[in-house]
Amino acid sequence: MPEESALDTLTVIGWGALGVVIGGAVSIVISLVTRLIIRRRERLRLVIRHMRVAVRVFMMLLGGGVAVLIATAPSAYAPSPEWRPVFVQVFTIVMILASALLLTSLIRAVEGSILHRDSDDSAEETPHYRRVRTQMQVIDRVLIALVWLCALAGALLTFPAFRAVGTSLIASAGLLSIVAGLAAQSSLSNIFAGMQIAFSDALRVGDLVVFNEQMGSVEEITLTYVVVRTWDDRRWIVPSSTFTNAAFENWTRREPRLLGTVEFDLDWLAPVEALRVELIRLVRASDLWDGRSANLQVTDSTGGYVKVRAVVSAATSGDLWDLRCYVREEMINWLQQHAVYALPRTRLEPETTTAPTFEEREDFVEKVVDEWEKEQADEQTQLMPAAEVDDADDDDEGALPKWLASWLVQRRKDDDAEPEGRPEQESPAETTLSSKSPEARLYSGSPEAEERNRQMSGPSAADMAEREKTAERKLRTGEQPAVDHEGTPSGRSAGGTEEAAAPGSALALDHPERPRERLTETRILPKIDDPDDSP
Repeated sequence: MPEESALDTLTVIGWGALGVVIGGAVSIVISLVTRLIIRRRERLRLVIRHMRVAVRVFMMLLGGGVAVLIATAPSAYAPSPEWRPVFVQVFTIVMILASALLLTSLIRAVEGSILHRDSDDSAEETPHYRRVRTQMQVIDRVLIALVWLCALAGALLTFPAFRAVGTSLIASAGLLSIVAGLAAQSSLSNIFAGMQIAFSDALRVGDLVVFNEQMGSVEEITLTYVVVRTWDDRRWIVPSSTFTNAAFENWTRREPRLLGTVEFDLDWLAPVEALRVELIRLVRASDLWDGRSANLQVTDSTGGYVKVRAVVSAATSGDLWDLRCYVREEMINWLQQHAVYALPRTRLEPETTTAPTFEEREDFVEKVVDEWEKEQADEQTQLMPAAEVDDADDDDEGALPKWLASWLVQRRKDDDAEPEGRPEQESPAETTLSSKSPEARLYSGSPEAEERNRQMSGPSAADMAEREKTAERKLRTGEQPAVDHEGTPSGRSAGGTEEAAAPGSALALDHPERPRERLTETRILPKIDDPDDSP
């Protein structure tokens, strides 16, 4: 009997080895045939290449197991061995796990085929590629987790005891799902947040982000967390829900180009124009500048100093950091060598001026007011047509002082005699800016600055007009009653009586929510007292 038992064991092992060899041979044949069929399809070749090992392992296990089952099958001459049911269960579990391994290889092979690009490395840096890679990583992890979860459940259900447990779990699935949802609320929120990040395209692998005052590059996006690598090679493990619930900066959302500032606190004697020229010379001599923007402005003058800010641009955040440090160092060297007087200092000087008397101050204020009123009268005269000036001279002589009426007539005669001598009134859009160079402006003076000004100008006039029409339509339909500054509805006094507001009246002008009335444009000369009547 022991000899027969040993012989049977060797026979089973031989059958198993033969089945493994046959399974390996079949997998090799399948691999060769598929290569011949898809030899001209590069992506399918990548799929087969990734799945080659998994298919070979699966076929060898399948061949060996089937061979052992055939060798131990009951027959009329010999019954099946006692260990055959145990082997059947083990073989079933092994095949379930091998199938899960095969599906995992298939998922990763498809992912690699989708992400496959030409040998050009720059293709991997395109925004489309980074977006697809981020989404495929999340899909890959979700599918693999589901495959192995199903494989584990299938392996456990091969045991009769777990089948009873599974039946009871299905019967109480409603209650258990509620309990599991409450217990794993944080984990589930992170899982859904990870899927939201991947498919909403708010964050991609390789993006440069600023979170909690820490700047870093997104190295990995999983279902539950995001790995952010900082500039000093530290790695932040941030829960996915944090990126969906809190604000963060994404410096590469559209493009990696950035603007940076370099600020200096200098003395009031600082040569701003010379500093501007030196800044342009420095950035043009540097390979870090991308040629888009470089300007210098005085942004503040408080505390005894003037704050000079230089704005420079670079293609990437790393270039921008180095460029800012370079500009700061070179500007400090230039100030030390050529403008030592511009370095910040604190002055303690005795008072050398004497305050004027009260009468002198009153005379000065009155003089400034008189000059301002004359300038206003001059501007109004230039805007008035000649016919209106005649009417003001002939019909309304009693309404104006004699000296002003005669001055208006003389001014009109001078304008008629020399029309080319008076400068034309410029529209606000044609007003000449007073800056000396485009480098002194941040929002004008160059195409890049004009584009920046357009981006920061808010909604367009058409959008604002549409909003105004929507607000007026709501007022007419009674959806949003207008409220005056005192909290009462417009058109109604505090006592509850209706007040009619004439077009152009102060009441109508104080309530911009009312439907606008078309007002007649009028030009009114400022009231100027006759100097002969002044005390």
